[in-house]
Amino acid sequence: MKNSFFKENISPVIVLVVICLVTTLALAATYSVANPKIEENQQKAADEARMTVLPEGDSFTKYDGKLAENVIDCYIADNGAGMTVTAGYNGYGGLVEVMVGIDGEGNVTGVTVTNHSETPGLGTKAMTEEYLAQYDGISEIGGGDIRNNTDIDAISGATITSNAVYCSVEAALEQFRECGGVN
Repeated sequence: MKNSFFKENISPVIVLVVICLVTTLALAATYSVANPKIEENQQKAADEARMTVLPEGDSFTKYDGKLAENVIDCYIADNGAGMTVTAGYNGYGGLVEVMVGIDGEGNVTGVTVTNHSETPGLGTKAMTEEYLAQYDGISEIGGGDIRNNTDIDAISGATITSNAVYCSVEAALEQFRECGGVN
């Protein structure tokens, strides 16, 4: 009786605990091997995006000062060409992360969406190169909402996503002013 109780009740629990421990150790080992490569790839993709929105920049150093509201990170070009600012604002499907290049004069040199969960085919229309090009060259936008600006167009049916991009660009320009430009 005692032996069958152990065999039927305790033995399966021990086997399951051992399986869980082995699986956990295998996942931890895989993570420790893969994570540096993942981080390296993410950094490489971010550097490529920085070069896209601020082509005059050669290399970038992370700004370690105060970040404006909705700003995720800020990098200053080592050659003084300007800065790149990543800002995020809520769109229809969640946070829309936008990287903005700003030259030394405070003018937008490029805008790209780096991360989003917007509706494909509708919300993503506000992320096309043609749409984002309307921000090139501007140095100031205001009003806090795209519907209050007559110079920047929103995408019909994707106003919330358009507004997320708009507010992110506005936050990036605010960050440029917060930094006092590029020194």
